[in-house]
Amino acid sequence: MAWSRKSAMFASLATALYLLGLVLRNSQLVTVAVVLLSFLTWAALRAAHADVAASGRRLDEDEQNEDAPTLASLSAMRKISAARIFEDGEIQVTLRLQNHSPLSKILEVKDSVPEVMRIKEGANYILMELGPRRETLIEYTVECPLRGFYTLGPVGIRVQDPFGLFHKEKELHVYDDFLVFPKTEDLKDAFVKSKVPKIFTGAVNIRQPGEGSNFYNLREYIPGDPMRKVNWKAFARAGKMMVNEFERDAVSDIILIVDSRAISETGPVSRNSLVYSTRAAASLAQYFLSRRDSVGLVIYGDQINSVDRDTGKKQLYVLLTKLAGAAAKGNTPLQVVTNRIMPHINRGSPIIILSPLEGDPTLVNAVRDFRARDFDVTVLSPSSLEFEFDAKRLDRTGYEVMKTERDILITELRGLGAFVMDWEPDMLLSTALAGARGF
Repeated sequence: MAWSRKSAMFASLATALYLLGLVLRNSQLVTVAVVLLSFLTWAALRAAHADVAASGRRLDEDEQNEDAPTLASLSAMRKISAARIFEDGEIQVTLRLQNHSPLSKILEVKDSVPEVMRIKEGANYILMELGPRRETLIEYTVECPLRGFYTLGPVGIRVQDPFGLFHKEKELHVYDDFLVFPKTEDLKDAFVKSKVPKIFTGAVNIRQPGEGSNFYNLREYIPGDPMRKVNWKAFARAGKMMVNEFERDAVSDIILIVDSRAISETGPVSRNSLVYSTRAAASLAQYFLSRRDSVGLVIYGDQINSVDRDTGKKQLYVLLTKLAGAAAKGNTPLQVVTNRIMPHINRGSPIIILSPLEGDPTLVNAVRDFRARDFDVTVLSPSSLEFEFDAKRLDRTGYEVMKTERDILITELRGLGAFVMDWEPDMLLSTALAGARGF
């Protein structure tokens, strides 16, 4: 329980009157002071009964039992419209607050929202009187501009006494977690082809019969052929069993490498290399998986996190989740990544590196090792120089010097046979890919 300014003023006044009454030997002043102090004491005792508890409270493991705290006079429940959205998406939040007491309560309620979120409609704060055994709804919409894992809650409650003299503050431990994926760009073509497609169900057709999706030929039925392949129309025409053959498909292994070292977060929070790299990786993963390629992911910063190659919608969800949690920290060099993954991927597989190409003396050697083993290397480099210069954190002279050094590095990488694009902040990913591949 806390004192308000009003209660502090009353207490000071009562004390002053009491002391003045003693000095002047005025019983009336003493009586008024005693009445005021008695009133404050009664109000404080009454306010102390404003108990607060939460429904849906997140309990620790040792609290998961039947003796866990139950509802008191106030409870809160929250409902969100979605648990997974993409950047710049919106979540509608409904907070239900219930008063189980037979007495009215004067409440200040604030639902905690992550700092990076923007409240687009409504408000997460309310000051109101909630009647006995009544409930109210607090509704608002938050816009989620940045990827990541976020939590709504707790709910801050301040219960005031009817006279506004005292208040009691507590938190309702009601939490809702949600995930914000990097936003994606629809790609028509990534201009990346594998030199050694694998013979599995995939997107690149080869003119050989086998398991696939496109019709190849008709042949006579052989005992053991599955009946689902029988072409009954051909059987009706020819009078003998005929089965459909399909073109055997091929699938490519695509490896996406995202640089999440501490330097990748240089620049404004919403405009830096890591933001653009994760969005590009999400877009590329979505494109290649829709083409039924096999996509793997490596994120390196303070450590190397990887997702093994796979196909399908489940793989896309895994990749998006991993990209949503990528944090800029550490300084692991690319050469360490190269040494770690190269023995486990097929020669000639396309490798797409998303990196600012800064602060890593092993870049050239790492790309040289990839090219020496005939990997198809594409480098998309969102430069932190552009972000810093646009934000006016870098002067023109410093920008020109560092830009020249960067151009020399890019030229050297291109000389190794890598496809490199100096990706400017406002350039579409499809344009950057076309530029890198020379289209």
